[in-house]
Amino acid sequence: MQDRIADSPDVLFFVAVHQVSELWFKVIIHELELTRSAITVDDLDEAAYHLERVASIGNALVEQVATLGTLSPARFAVIRSCLGTASGYQSAQFRQLEFLSGLKDPGYLELRGITEAERSELARRLAEPSVLDAFEALCARRGAHDLAAIARNDDDHALTRLVERLLDYDESIARWRARHALMVERIMGYRTGTGGSAGADYLYSTTRKRFFPRLWQTRSRL
Repeated sequence: MQDRIADSPDVLFFVAVHQVSELWFKVIIHELELTRSAITVDDLDEAAYHLERVASIGNALVEQVATLGTLSPARFAVIRSCLGTASGYQSAQFRQLEFLSGLKDPGYLELRGITEAERSELARRLAEPSVLDAFEALCARRGAHDLAAIARNDDDHALTRLVERLLDYDESIARWRARHALMVERIMGYRTGTGGSAGADYLYSTTRKRFFPRLWQTRSRL
């Protein structure tokens, strides 16, 4: 892709933003694996430590995607015309991130534009326990079925802190989704996305996705 759009003065910037995003996704996946392991052995302080880092990275991603808004529609159109079927929608690492967090959609195993190795890795993530699964198992071990009661009384400080760090992470990715949608709307309106997605409409449809919906629902009962 870089060769085909080398004449565009914005290509280095555009490619760099996406490559850096993929690097951050890789780090988040690593940190989530450590989080899951820590929760599994009831080391909640360690889990909270890694989640704090993940949330910080998520916030950095929000600011990073905002920089793409500096592309004018005309300049982005030059780049877009050479993207073909390539799209951020096809990021196998971001789908791994979603699966590992607990948001599993088997339909993504049929993504076009990913390698068989990436497809195999997604299938593995789909089959293995997620951070959400580890958290639910933790609650079962501790008899912590009523999260609203725990939040009100704050008897288990370590568990309460873990819940807040899970929400911090979830919120950071929700903010990234919303900022991404707004950026796409600004520079290309509601045109069809490069990967065949519905572009901004599709991105806006993802903004209410949550990795840990029960934690959010509990807020209504406090």
